[in-house]
Amino acid sequence: MDGKTGIGLALSGGVGYCLAHIGVIKALEEAKVNVEVVAGTSGGALVGALYASGIRSDRLEELAKAISWNKLMSPTMIFRNKGLLSSEPIEKLVDELIGKGRRFNELQLPLSVSTVDLISGQEVVFPNQPDELIAPVVRASCSVPVVFAPVKIGPWLLSDGGIKAPLPIEALKKHQPQLTIGVVFSTGRYEPTNLFEIGIRSMMLANDKILEAYEQEMDVLIRCDTGQISSWDLKTAVALIDVGYEAARPILDKLKDCCRNKSINLK
Repeated sequence: MDGKTGIGLALSGGVGYCLAHIGVIKALEEAKVNVEVVAGTSGGALVGALYASGIRSDRLEELAKAISWNKLMSPTMIFRNKGLLSSEPIEKLVDELIGKGRRFNELQLPLSVSTVDLISGQEVVFPNQPDELIAPVVRASCSVPVVFAPVKIGPWLLSDGGIKAPLPIEALKKHQPQLTIGVVFSTGRYEPTNLFEIGIRSMMLANDKILEAYEQEMDVLIRCDTGQISSWDLKTAVALIDVGYEAARPILDKLKDCCRNKSINLK
């Protein structure tokens, strides 16, 4: 394949909406679609890291049903740490689920994670070195501005990758996949009920136009209709697993046609 990989999967950010990624992965597994490289931003980086480590959709669904915000955040000293909450529990959770201290070059599938450096304003895609630790990078990519304090890694002060790359296309293209699949979310219609929902929803609304343009850049774009489900309410967001599954199924024939046109063999 001239150094190229086969099928690449790009997972967008969206906090609780990212549970829909699990449904998409489930549909791809059932259709024997062999994803060979993954890229993720924000919550998509978390799901992507678990998937790239070898965790299948059925186990991802079990984990989603057991998750709570208590496992994903903790209070900070706001003026010192530059955020209302710390995302350190996300790092600990990743270590717990994929193995403490696991590195990018130890994953079953190649993984790229998009973050944003708040100092330079540039997107920073990890890994920069194959043996970099996964958990701190995923934590950084999930660190929604203001809600979560940014994460210092090397020379960078890193925050949510969705600020610059709501769908991590450039991170995926580093692997030169022959065929690209992207998963994005509609923002739906609901009234935010707290400070966190307002901040997250505002960032997603700001990215709507950018996401529309991605259809021209991906071979297959799967759009998940989030309806009136809040991105912050993880208990109701579990329903988005089914939303992702149902959004992916009608796309499978197109995906298989693309695979045939590019001479990509399914499992």
